Amino acid sequence: MDFDLKGDKNMKTILSELKEIEAKVSALINRLESENTSITTTVGEVRKIAILEEIYRKGGTVTPKEISNFARKYGKSPSSTAGYYSGNKPSLAVSSERQARVLTESGKLAVEETRDKWGADWLDRIPLDIVGNEYTPEAKLSF
Repeated sequence: MDFDLKGDKNMKTILSELKEIEAKVSALINRLESENTSITTTVGEVRKIAILEEIYRKGGTVTPKEISNFARKYGKSPSSTAGYYSGNKPSLAVSSERQARVLTESGKLAVEETRDKWGADWLDRIPLDIVGNEYTPEAKLSF
């Protein structure tokens, strides 16, 4: 049986729902397979610090386009990164010439505290297919 997804809204809805189910099942499988690991957290928490870790690894300064790309890589919208620039202790700042985004001392501290808890290589060990999937923000993750 062959389906044409281009014109059928119901099929697009079903496909979207199946992708969501697939993402949640993948997260559950990962969690069950990793029960004996020492790190368990939510995908949302990993996403929050992953962008800062990426910037840290690039020397603490990146372009706005790189920030947007990191957001997409980790299942977030680029506009969702606005929170990094606000609050009492923002994690990111805009450079004086407005061409770069710079990790603040608070941002560096957050990255270093995460590295102390999860190891310096934590970002290399996360299952990107789960973390980067928009349907899994509250899923538990073990690595």
